[in-house]
Amino acid sequence: MKNIIGNLTTGLASAILLVFGSIYLLKNSFMPYHSASLSLKWEEVSTATQFLILALMRATAGGYLSLAVAMIFLQYRLSADKLSWIPFMILIIGTISMVCSLYAELIVTDNTPGHPPVVVTLVGETLLITGFIFNRKFVKNDARIHPM
Repeated sequence: MKNIIGNLTTGLASAILLVFGSIYLLKNSFMPYHSASLSLKWEEVSTATQFLILALMRATAGGYLSLAVAMIFLQYRLSADKLSWIPFMILIIGTISMVCSLYAELIVTDNTPGHPPVVVTLVGETLLITGFIFNRKFVKNDARIHPM
């Protein structure tokens, strides 16, 4: 039995992290919602603040990219070995990232004029939960076919 939906949804959740991680790693100024939050253009922000924002973006990028790689690796291992702990691990590490991101985004949304990508984060978490459901089903179906 193949786990197409589990692979696809976990892959898409990982892709969201890869895209945001890559943007935050490579972009040399802040995001449009950062500008709206501060009511300033990048050029109007002090040099020290620019470096601080870029450093925070790079640190966030590292977290997103690390998680995406870990999730992709775990999903690959699940397809190969059907280990029952892997769906939980993917869900836990992905959800920690998504919940922390959502918390930060809601702080910005509630306290500034900025509009961070809350919907993308919610879609990412929905993909993780969907992937978890299908990954667990995949493992359980295999256990019924090949009892230990």
